[in-house]
Parts: sequence; C-alpha cells; structure tokens
Amino acid sequence: MLEDPRVRHISGITIGRYVDILYDKWFKKILGAEGNKDVLIAILRELIPEREIVDIRYDKKNRRKVNPFVDGHDAYFDVECVDSSGVRFVVEMQKSEQVNFAERALFYSTFPIQEQVEAENKGKRRRAHDKQFDYQPVYVVSFLNFSIHEGEKVIYRYGLREQDSGESMTDRLKFIILEMGNYRREYINASDSFAEKLSFALTHMGTLAGRPPGLIEEVFSRLFEACELERLTAGEQTEYKEDTMTTKKDWENILYTAEIRGEKKGMERGMKKGMEKGMEKGRQALILTARRLVNQMGLSVEQASEATGLSPTEFLEN
Repeated sequence: MLEDPRVRHISGITIGRYVDILYDKWFKKILGAEGNKDVLIAILRELIPEREIVDIRYDKKNRRKVNPFVDGHDAYFDVECVDSSGVRFVVEMQKSEQVNFAERALFYSTFPIQEQVEAENKGKRRRAHDKQFDYQPVYVVSFLNFSIHEGEKVIYRYGLREQDSGESMTDRLKFIILEMGNYRREYINASDSFAEKLSFALTHMGTLAGRPPGLIEEVFSRLFEACELERLTAGEQTEYKEDTMTTKKDWENILYTAEIRGEKKGMERGMKKGMEKGMEKGRQALILTARRLVNQMGLSVEQASEATGLSPTEFLEN
C-alpha cells in the first residue's frame, strides 16, 4: 500500500497528516480559532443537547484567571466561549492524568460565575433585588485522555442535585466529562455513539492518514479538515514538528527511566528470589508503561511498541 505523501518522517519520528490536538497548545490553536468555531459549536451541540447553541464568541483576552488567594495558583483556560444567549463554556483538553481533577474542574467553574456577578455590580444600573445572581449557566467541558472510572463508558454529565431525591438544585452549573481513556478500541464503527466517535477521533488524530469511514458525520469532516497540518502556516508547521520531536525525546527519557527503575527493582528482588523473577519485574514495568502510553497518553499501539521494544501482544490486554 502506498504511503500518504503528507506523512513525513523526520529523524525517526513520524509526523502525521493531521495535528495531534491532544496537546493543549494545539487544541487551543485549532478549536480556539475563529475560522473553526463551527467545529466547536457542532461538538458542543452534540455533547450538550439541551442547549440550542446558534453561535459563540471566544474570550481570548481573559484566559488567565487570577487566583484571589495569596500565593494561589492562577487558572489558564484552554478555550472559553460564550453563546448568543450568554451561556458560558470552558473547554479543556487534559492529556496527562491530573491529581484532584474533579476539584480542579470545580475551581475553574467559579471564575465565569464570579465574572458575571462582577460585571453586574460594575454596571451603571444594578439589577432589581429579584434579579441579583441571575447569571447565565456555566458548562465546564473536559476532554480527558485518561480514565477516572472503570469500564467502557466515555461520557459523564454532572450537575448539582439533592442527594436522595435527585431534584435539581440549579441548572446554572454543569460538568461534561469525556473520558477518552475508556475508549480502547483501535477502530470505530458508524453505529457507535457520538461520544465514542469523538473519543476515537481526538485520541488518534495525530496518527491517522485519513478520516475513517466510520466517522460519517459532517462535524468529523470539518474536524479533520481543521486539523490538516498543511493548513498551518510554514512557521506553525515548523513549530509543530519541533514540539513533536521534543515530546518524543521526553517520552524516550521517561521510558528509559521507567525501564531502568524496573530493572533495578527487579535486580534487587532478584538477589533474594532469583534473577529470573527480577527480570520479570522489569518486564512488567515496561508492560505497564506501554499500556499507559496507549490508554492515557493517546499513543498508537505501534508507537508504544516501538518506544518500549515490546510486541503489541505482550502488553495489549485481552
């Protein structure tokens, strides 16, 4: 089979036809671009069917949210936008596993709420008493390249509800979480759900040579078009290649360290229980690393195999 000419090989590193938007830098550049906002609108419509999103405007000048607490960490949003009715959306790509992710998402949600209240208070006319705190809904939409829950479910929707009855406390705060790490298949079917298709598209974008036939919806046609490497400027293409090469080298260092640690621990235990058992410990460490590369970091099976030196059959789970 002839190779796609748009797939480049640089210093042993494969540069795909499409930009890998698992990296938040390129996620922002692609889905945060004015010319691609129709793609983001289509994705949000599918993930949040209760909202009739007609149009959005990006809030690019205010991505840094200053922490009001002394010495606290500021928040930096990947993409923030507002629809024509004033509903706010915070859209985040999380490539690597995040400690206290849920608490972080909750923290992020407070900023667009505070900003609306502050804007109201700074207005020349303050609202009537019954209209105070009548802010527009806030949605935090998170794409996770790792798993929080066990199983194969990829989409989770959260709101504020009464614990026993399930009664909604308010509809002004919602969390949409796409656990892409739970979609582990290396293929996609036309009959799969939108959330599954989106998980596959986002995690495999950087390694695909074309849009799979299972992704038949128009939104995926536009998504793949927006991610075409050749659509970037010459300077951006060079920047992307450099980022890819740097990431590859970083992962090689991580894998080497993991291998050495695994072998060291195995050798230490092997001195007591036998060299054969120690070597097996080192091999198991590599297997776990390879699985994390596929399930959490979005690398393909082939890439994980090349990086670890293991064959796919050695680390793929049944």
